[in-house]
Amino acid sequence: MHRTTMSARARAGRRTLAATLVALLVGVLALTAAAPAQAASAWPITKAGQPRNNNAMALQYLLTARGYPTTADGVFGSGTTANLQSFQSAQGISPVDGIAGSGTWPRLVIQVAQGSADTNAVKAAQTQLNKYGANLVVDGVFGSRTRASVVQFQANRGLSQTGTVDLATWQELLGWSQTYDQTLCYVTGGSTASSLIPAQVDNVQRILTATRNAGGNRNAQIIALMTAMQESRLCNIQFGDRDSLGLFQQRPSQGWCSGGTACVNPTYATQGFLGVSAYTTNPGLFDISGWETMGKTYAADKVQRSCCPTAYAQWESMATTLADTY
Repeated sequence: MHRTTMSARARAGRRTLAATLVALLVGVLALTAAAPAQAASAWPITKAGQPRNNNAMALQYLLTARGYPTTADGVFGSGTTANLQSFQSAQGISPVDGIAGSGTWPRLVIQVAQGSADTNAVKAAQTQLNKYGANLVVDGVFGSRTRASVVQFQANRGLSQTGTVDLATWQELLGWSQTYDQTLCYVTGGSTASSLIPAQVDNVQRILTATRNAGGNRNAQIIALMTAMQESRLCNIQFGDRDSLGLFQQRPSQGWCSGGTACVNPTYATQGFLGVSAYTTNPGLFDISGWETMGKTYAADKVQRSCCPTAYAQWESMATTLADTY
């Protein structure tokens, strides 16, 4: 009798505890459901006078897509301002000030997805994805690689992973951190080992990893870094002399990379410079007879075939410090 009474009490206690836990769980779930995964980034302010950057380049592509042909160079000059004012006036946007902010960007962006035919709008999206390390060739073709980059970005930002660059995705692409904006890197990056910005440091580490993995000794590491500093300021840029691309300013038209993709991939570009890449048959550093005993600037030029063989020398001390630091 005593055991039965105690068992009933125990069961009653367990029911009370279970009810309490359920209530707490429901409350937690309600709070979780009510709170967004993360707050949306603000639409940026993009205007004349700012350093060259990906947002300005995307804006220029989008203006062209909207029927206002604009050179997409990332430099927000008077021509871009005038075209943006024309777009604002036609759309009834006030004020007509030639400044892209929260009133203009949502009207300017164009939704794109795999197979989209609007090449300039796709180029704008690819330009933005490259800001976050996608290493896409800005060719206006929304293929499987571009879609995969969109899905990855959406996952990183807590967005629905549709693979479509919709309004919410555009807002994040444009408004989120510009830490790894490679065009901004080119303008604002440091020129000493101690003044490099995060985008440059990230590229330094990628070059060193690729060189070490290829068996490159300290000299090879230094030569690779001083070359990239001279050619691109250690920024993985999507522009350059004629069709030059990436850290080493390699030219697809000269056989450096099939379709340009490898030229904007830091690992493949470094491998190409070294001569261990499957993406080019051009001779690299390891193919140069006697490269280890010649002056580093001349070894670099044997690969790059530049106008100025001694130009790389100015970065040797800096490259040495970086190779020993990272």
